[in-house]
Amino acid sequence: MEGMERKGETEQKPDGLPKRQRFVVLAIMMSGTTAACISQSMMISALPTIMHEYGVGASLGQLLTTSYIFTLGLISAMTAFLVHRVNSKTLFIASMLCFVLGCAAALFAPNYPLLLAARLLQAGGAGIALPLIQVVALSVYPKSEYGRAMGLVGLIIGFAPAIGPTISGFLIDFWGWRSVFVVLGSVTVVVIALAFPLLADVVKRPSAPERFDVPSGLLYTLGSCAIMAGVTLAESGGGLALSAIFAFAAGAAALAVFARRQLRIENPLLKLACFRSRTFTVSTMLVLMANMAFMAGSIMVPLFVQDVQGASAAVSGLTILPGAVLLGLLNPVTGRMLDRHGPRPLIAVGCTVLVTGTLAFCLLDADTPEWVVTVLYGVRTVGVACLMMPLTAHACTTLSTADIAQGTAIITSLRQIFGSIASSALIAVMASASGNALGIDAFGFGVSFAVQAALIAIGFVVGMVFLPRAASASKG
Repeated sequence: MEGMERKGETEQKPDGLPKRQRFVVLAIMMSGTTAACISQSMMISALPTIMHEYGVGASLGQLLTTSYIFTLGLISAMTAFLVHRVNSKTLFIASMLCFVLGCAAALFAPNYPLLLAARLLQAGGAGIALPLIQVVALSVYPKSEYGRAMGLVGLIIGFAPAIGPTISGFLIDFWGWRSVFVVLGSVTVVVIALAFPLLADVVKRPSAPERFDVPSGLLYTLGSCAIMAGVTLAESGGGLALSAIFAFAAGAAALAVFARRQLRIENPLLKLACFRSRTFTVSTMLVLMANMAFMAGSIMVPLFVQDVQGASAAVSGLTILPGAVLLGLLNPVTGRMLDRHGPRPLIAVGCTVLVTGTLAFCLLDADTPEWVVTVLYGVRTVGVACLMMPLTAHACTTLSTADIAQGTAIITSLRQIFGSIASSALIAVMASASGNALGIDAFGFGVSFAVQAALIAIGFVVGMVFLPRAASASKG
């Protein structure tokens, strides 16, 4: 009997890892990736303080968060190439070292431009770690348990950014905003120390590694940056100025050339041929929509609590904490529901709940009790939990094992880039509709959430009409 148990512990499944090795690998990588994910939202509670200290407005200040997420998305596009060329252990440690350097630079940044540059360095490390943990999770679990694998990853992708404002709120109130980088850097140093002796390489690499296509990388970066610049110019200028229109046009042209090139070359940067699968296309679209709602809410609600309702950074963080906890708890549950019932029930429930919670936010004002804001934020996170990670897993079930790294890179990159651009655009809507110099008031806040509700409703219709019905019948 003892021999059978020992054999069961060490024998590898055809398409997964033994539980003990799976636990060690995921525990270390999830710990480091949690710090990187938490960092993307920890500046939210610090924005009012940083804006006053450096004399910048909301449109410029929010770049500390949206540019971080945007850069994370750009770097994520390169990870499919990196995963196929570099040992996963080495790649993870390198990403953590980059993140630590960014924390150190931010800690001593004397002005806003250098602080922003430090944030981009942090994002470089996060941009490698985030898609890497998804590839690793899908590598150590069998395909029949992809929903569970993405549910576990969802604990950090959804939960970590959501609790960032809460943790940073307390740190800022007691020790100032620079203490955020001390905590993040210290945690990451510990993770690196554990990774050297304990982490294993678990991702299979092709015998003939692909070459990096430099023109594709340049086109993707320039196109995405141009569109982000167009959004920023429109936001700061209060409308579609000629410079913003030119940036949008240049970005769209570059991305069109990029997409055409990906479909023609042998080793694309992003294998856009994955979108020939309708399931992958529709699932990815719904993931982008859910992430837009999640990111916009996590940035705008703390701003509303602090600048409209006059509460402290700690209070604004506590306002969204219950929703963050709920999101973390629900991600594994919705992953298992996907394995058992398919995506369509989750789409129906998720979009309905998300639209309801978003429309309710349109009615808030400065006198709304904090508990109401907390409850409504929690309602929206239920909808996000039904959509974001389950649909990521569902999209990947249509891909071959060799294309998993490409699929996760595509979804992670588009999710982050679209989320940051959409969040900036929604903040621009709020600023243009607001009646004060800061660009934040109850009316502008409500208008921005009404736009979100309309986009979510469109996503619901597309998902229910175009997602193949046969896919929803699959059982885990």
